[in-house]
Amino acid sequence: MILIAMCNLTVIYSTLIWIPTWLNTYTHQADQKQDPTINYTILQNAPLPSLSWTLVSLFGLQTVLGLVQWSLHSSSQANSINKGTKKGSKGGDSSSSIFSVLNTSIAIGAVGILICYIFSVLFGAGIFGQTKETGQLAVYLSLLTFYPASFVLGTDLKSWLKIFVHNSPGTYTEAAFYCQGMMAIFGAWLGSIVIPLDWDRPWQAWPVPCVLGAFMFYCIGTVVGLVVSIVMRQRAARREFGIGPGTAQTGSKKNKSE
Repeated sequence: MILIAMCNLTVIYSTLIWIPTWLNTYTHQADQKQDPTINYTILQNAPLPSLSWTLVSLFGLQTVLGLVQWSLHSSSQANSINKGTKKGSKGGDSSSSIFSVLNTSIAIGAVGILICYIFSVLFGAGIFGQTKETGQLAVYLSLLTFYPASFVLGTDLKSWLKIFVHNSPGTYTEAAFYCQGMMAIFGAWLGSIVIPLDWDRPWQAWPVPCVLGAFMFYCIGTVVGLVVSIVMRQRAARREFGIGPGTAQTGSKKNKSE
């Protein structure tokens, strides 16, 4: 979990630096030509290639990390089944192949793109204008929310609803997915505040502020999810070994009843 969090922080930090640098390069090329129409055209077209390159790198990273998480999750499930600690649990994920898991995750990610696109339109994005930019934002949000969680959750609809609708993750991994996904969505919504401001900055073009906000808060959500996972593990260990105030109270009650 710590290794996955470090990889996410590294790629997000590099992306937060690279996107504004790319946009400033485009704007500098337009300023050298001293043509306001060219400047406007380059400014409007600059987010497309810059976001596309970071999108490809993010997809590759999330795929590798997702397969690692799936492998660790499958091995832990296999070990628990062999020890008999989880009787009656489903072990279908451990016997699945990498290609089937990858195909399922890509399909879930595609559904997530559609959902994110619909919500982007409902929150103010243009229906017919700048559809490519809105599509890029939807792909980014899906890669930060639906796609990484699909490697572990798969097609279990009850788990998806429990985590992202009922807001009640039960395991360490589910808590990490919940924190990362919700913080990314909140960051995308918060980043849209700077778009209507008349600063005339290259990073204000749609949907760059939303992407940067999603990345930034996804980075925060990664750290928060890691902390929450560690706290949940410590509480589970205390309950298992009978350490903590809750176990002491239950033990004193049992002694009094005896």
